[in-house]
Amino acid sequence: MPPRAAGAEVDFESAYGATTHNAYGMCAMRHMHDYGTTSEQLAWIKVAASHHAQYNPHAMLKDVVTVEDVLNSPMISDPLHRMDCCVVSDGGGALIVTTPEIARSLKKPLVKLIGHGEAMKGPRGGKDLDLTYSAGVWSGPRAFEEAGITPKDIKYASIYDSFTITVLMQLEDLGFCKKGEGGKFVADGNLISGVGKLPFNTDGGGLCSNHPVNRGGMTKIIEAVRQLRGEAHPKVQVKNCDLAIAHGTGGLLGVRHAASTAILERV
Repeated sequence: MPPRAAGAEVDFESAYGATTHNAYGMCAMRHMHDYGTTSEQLAWIKVAASHHAQYNPHAMLKDVVTVEDVLNSPMISDPLHRMDCCVVSDGGGALIVTTPEIARSLKKPLVKLIGHGEAMKGPRGGKDLDLTYSAGVWSGPRAFEEAGITPKDIKYASIYDSFTITVLMQLEDLGFCKKGEGGKFVADGNLISGVGKLPFNTDGGGLCSNHPVNRGGMTKIIEAVRQLRGEAHPKVQVKNCDLAIAHGTGGLLGVRHAASTAILERV
């Protein structure tokens, strides 16, 4: 049996040295080609993450950066610069899920999972491969339907950020903006807490704080819970935060991967 036989395209791609970086670079390049997305727009995602990371004493990268800083950083996989890429770290996390009765006895603000969705995406026999969307186009609507809310109701977003293009595509796929309008949505600080419409990754996320390999989703849920409880850093705490989303992907964005979406509510 050939290695990773579940992916019909693997035998054809592996000879060319496919890596995580160039796979995500392909997604970014295709998005730019189809929708006019720019490197400057992608850079705003890193800028937002850096504004939040400065208040996280545990963040690996605490310096606030500018769009120009991102664009002037070395090119890693065109069009992704070094600052478009996440850090790599050790790390871990833990969550306790319990009954409402026990949760109330802990004398902490209660956070309830009210909606969830999962989905997978992969090429069908090497065909019908569209690099501009993720499995979030299926997991997101399922979660919102179960929760009985819409993206407009969300006050805070924990979005997996292996690369800046990862965030942009997932915001589109989850319905925070139309497909192709992610670049405009993230520009001009729209993801910065206290400034923009949708604060995201207020711990600095994978782009600035931490990215434990294969464990990035855990930190997204933890920061969402902090926001809902009002326990985030005062400089990044979202006012009246009662609904949050935590979303992530695993695998190669746009190609073959899984996505999971959770809607959390303070009760």
